[in-house]
Amino acid sequence: MKDLQVACSPISVQSVRENVSAIIERLVLLAEIDGIHVGFCVSSPGPHDADPMFIQVVAVAPDAQRRGVGLALLTAAAKREPRRDIVLATQNDNIAAQSLNEQFAKSIGASIRKVSLGTYRDCDFGIQRGMGYRAWAIQRQPLEP
Repeated sequence: MKDLQVACSPISVQSVRENVSAIIERLVLLAEIDGIHVGFCVSSPGPHDADPMFIQVVAVAPDAQRRGVGLALLTAAAKREPRRDIVLATQNDNIAAQSLNEQFAKSIGASIRKVSLGTYRDCDFGIQRGMGYRAWAIQRQPLEP
């Protein structure tokens, strides 16, 4: 995971201890093309059934971008929690991430809207306040019982 973090700059590179903690406490999905790891996604369901699933990181190595890897990672994470809405944060100037979020919401038949950063805890997003983040909520259609 650490090698992917380095390859997926500007993602923050975490220590081995922090990465082990993430893998133990959250859903971590890895993407590969031709046997090479090219991206990852870290997500976590909220503690209560009514809470959303938090997408904390979606990262794709530059050589694998624009090949559907980010969308595939988001889709795989969403399938793990089909009854939950999804929330995530992107930096205001990351137009590519915002475009991916919109494309993802559309692909699962959901709507996306901005929400106030204070709606959820920063740690649920895996962000630090003051770094130019914008929070998004993807509201899914209820599943048939």
